[in-house]
Amino acid sequence: MEGTSLDYISLSDWETNEAQLMQQLNDPSNWSRIPSLNDVTLKDVADQQLVHFLGMIQDMHNPELFLERYEVQHCVSSLTAVRLGKYWDIPRCGPDEVLVDDSVHNVNKERQSLCCISVPALNSWAKQPYGTNLNRSTACISKQPDRNEKGHPDESPSVNDAEPSPKRLCTDNRKSAANDLESNLPLPGPEAKTCLVKVYNNDEKLSLNDVIEVIGFLSKDPVMENVSNFEEMDEDGDVCNHVQQVPLPPRLHALCMRKRKHCNPLVDHAFCNTGEMLGLARTVRDDLHLVLSQMLLGDHLAADYLICHLISTVFQRSELLALGQFSLNLSGMLTTDGYSRHLYAVLEQLLTKSHFLPLTLDNLNKGTFIPRKDYEQNRLLSGLLQLSAQTHLVLDETCLQQGQLDSNGVHNIAALGALISQQKVDYDFKYYTLEFHTDVPVLVLSEGKSLLPSNVNVPLEFDAHSLQTKKEIFEAVGHFLQEPMLHKLRKYLTVMSHLQYSLPQDLEKVIQDDFVRLRRGTGSTTSASDLHLLLVLARLVSLSRGEQSLSKESWELACSMEKQRKHRVSQYIRH
Repeated sequence: MEGTSLDYISLSDWETNEAQLMQQLNDPSNWSRIPSLNDVTLKDVADQQLVHFLGMIQDMHNPELFLERYEVQHCVSSLTAVRLGKYWDIPRCGPDEVLVDDSVHNVNKERQSLCCISVPALNSWAKQPYGTNLNRSTACISKQPDRNEKGHPDESPSVNDAEPSPKRLCTDNRKSAANDLESNLPLPGPEAKTCLVKVYNNDEKLSLNDVIEVIGFLSKDPVMENVSNFEEMDEDGDVCNHVQQVPLPPRLHALCMRKRKHCNPLVDHAFCNTGEMLGLARTVRDDLHLVLSQMLLGDHLAADYLICHLISTVFQRSELLALGQFSLNLSGMLTTDGYSRHLYAVLEQLLTKSHFLPLTLDNLNKGTFIPRKDYEQNRLLSGLLQLSAQTHLVLDETCLQQGQLDSNGVHNIAALGALISQQKVDYDFKYYTLEFHTDVPVLVLSEGKSLLPSNVNVPLEFDAHSLQTKKEIFEAVGHFLQEPMLHKLRKYLTVMSHLQYSLPQDLEKVIQDDFVRLRRGTGSTTSASDLHLLLVLARLVSLSRGEQSLSKESWELACSMEKQRKHRVSQYIRH
């Protein structure tokens, strides 16, 4: 198929040129040439067109049966034909054709069905289009004839009835689509999208809340909206058949798929060519420290801790511990002039995924934080805490006023506490709860010490001059955060948070001696948990400086930071 462009590939093109097209798709650099559902509307792409989608797995349905190959027969001429069913919603039959349900040519297979949504909390700068030629892809819609014009009418729902067990074929997906599936999002937004991804071959283990990138054929045939048949008893006890209108979201039949470690468009998926950033790490860290210390009104220690928090990630789990997490509570926040939102506005420009949540009584009492299973519709109802890994959650406690939490508010506070302390969310399956691990760095902004747990509390100490000129400082930071500086800072945070790290054996003795000396100086107030925190902090200090193994300098810097912080906390308590 010489000269074939990936801007427009139909399913019929694929079925006749599979080997050649797959060779192109095996190179992920070609994926950017394919129209992306994240960037276009459904009307801009054709039914059965090859498209691209980046999303989070919001729900995982039971495997469903489909006919990979099947035989149809013409009712008048009795002529038969064998067709392919892979990458199609249902078998295709013409106006005078029927499915030969007992044909030896029929091949039943299973496929996995995933409900995927736009990545929650993905910041606007990270939603860069994939660079497809939208004019070309839109114009190509007219190239694909309507199947009715070719003598292939819309598929009849009764085709599914030819399957020996029709209730096992796609019924889960139809039920899960009811009651406006597209609004079932952790963080609803005007640009959020939902699609059902049909997975045929996949070597990677997929889990709920994974971010995946999919190349597949789009199915948006509206005929599928009328295929949900169900029975119910009437008042006389007789069985009545009904057809329910089910608004199915678009289906995406996957050809290629990969899990995404991050969603930063500035950084290669496999972290290739990151050596330059490692070499610039200390310089870029200084620039980031300047920005954050200015936004924190001259508090350099708090800026150091905030940098460590921004690159923290869970790298291992041990019993109840999520090793690597570094939740941070900045206390002593200003409660006037929208200071918390000004600080978050800067973080939003730097982080790939983040969400700002004011902890008002209304949000706590009325919000849905925990996902729960709806058995009637056979779907998972999303909650605010259903987030993908490395989504930064910023909780503003300064807006919490006096009042009473109801039972839902208490439940939501408990869920936030479990997320912060153990990096887990217990999903509600009505009859039981199911624990899901998370990797969501949480930053709590509070006036006094937070009511929520945290790994580290840093009371803020503002510079007097900065307090008087904070408006000018915010404007100056806005002017400073322009390209190419923004580009470097965004890339820095992603690369540093995913670096490999090791603890050299020659430093283990130094750490042990320092900890013994620390215990002697402070008595019994220094515990093993303090050593654990120091090791986590030292790891983050090293990574922030572009070091993939702990150096003596970074260890001493971490010890100094903790000494200053503890002194500040003790002063804060006395006052």
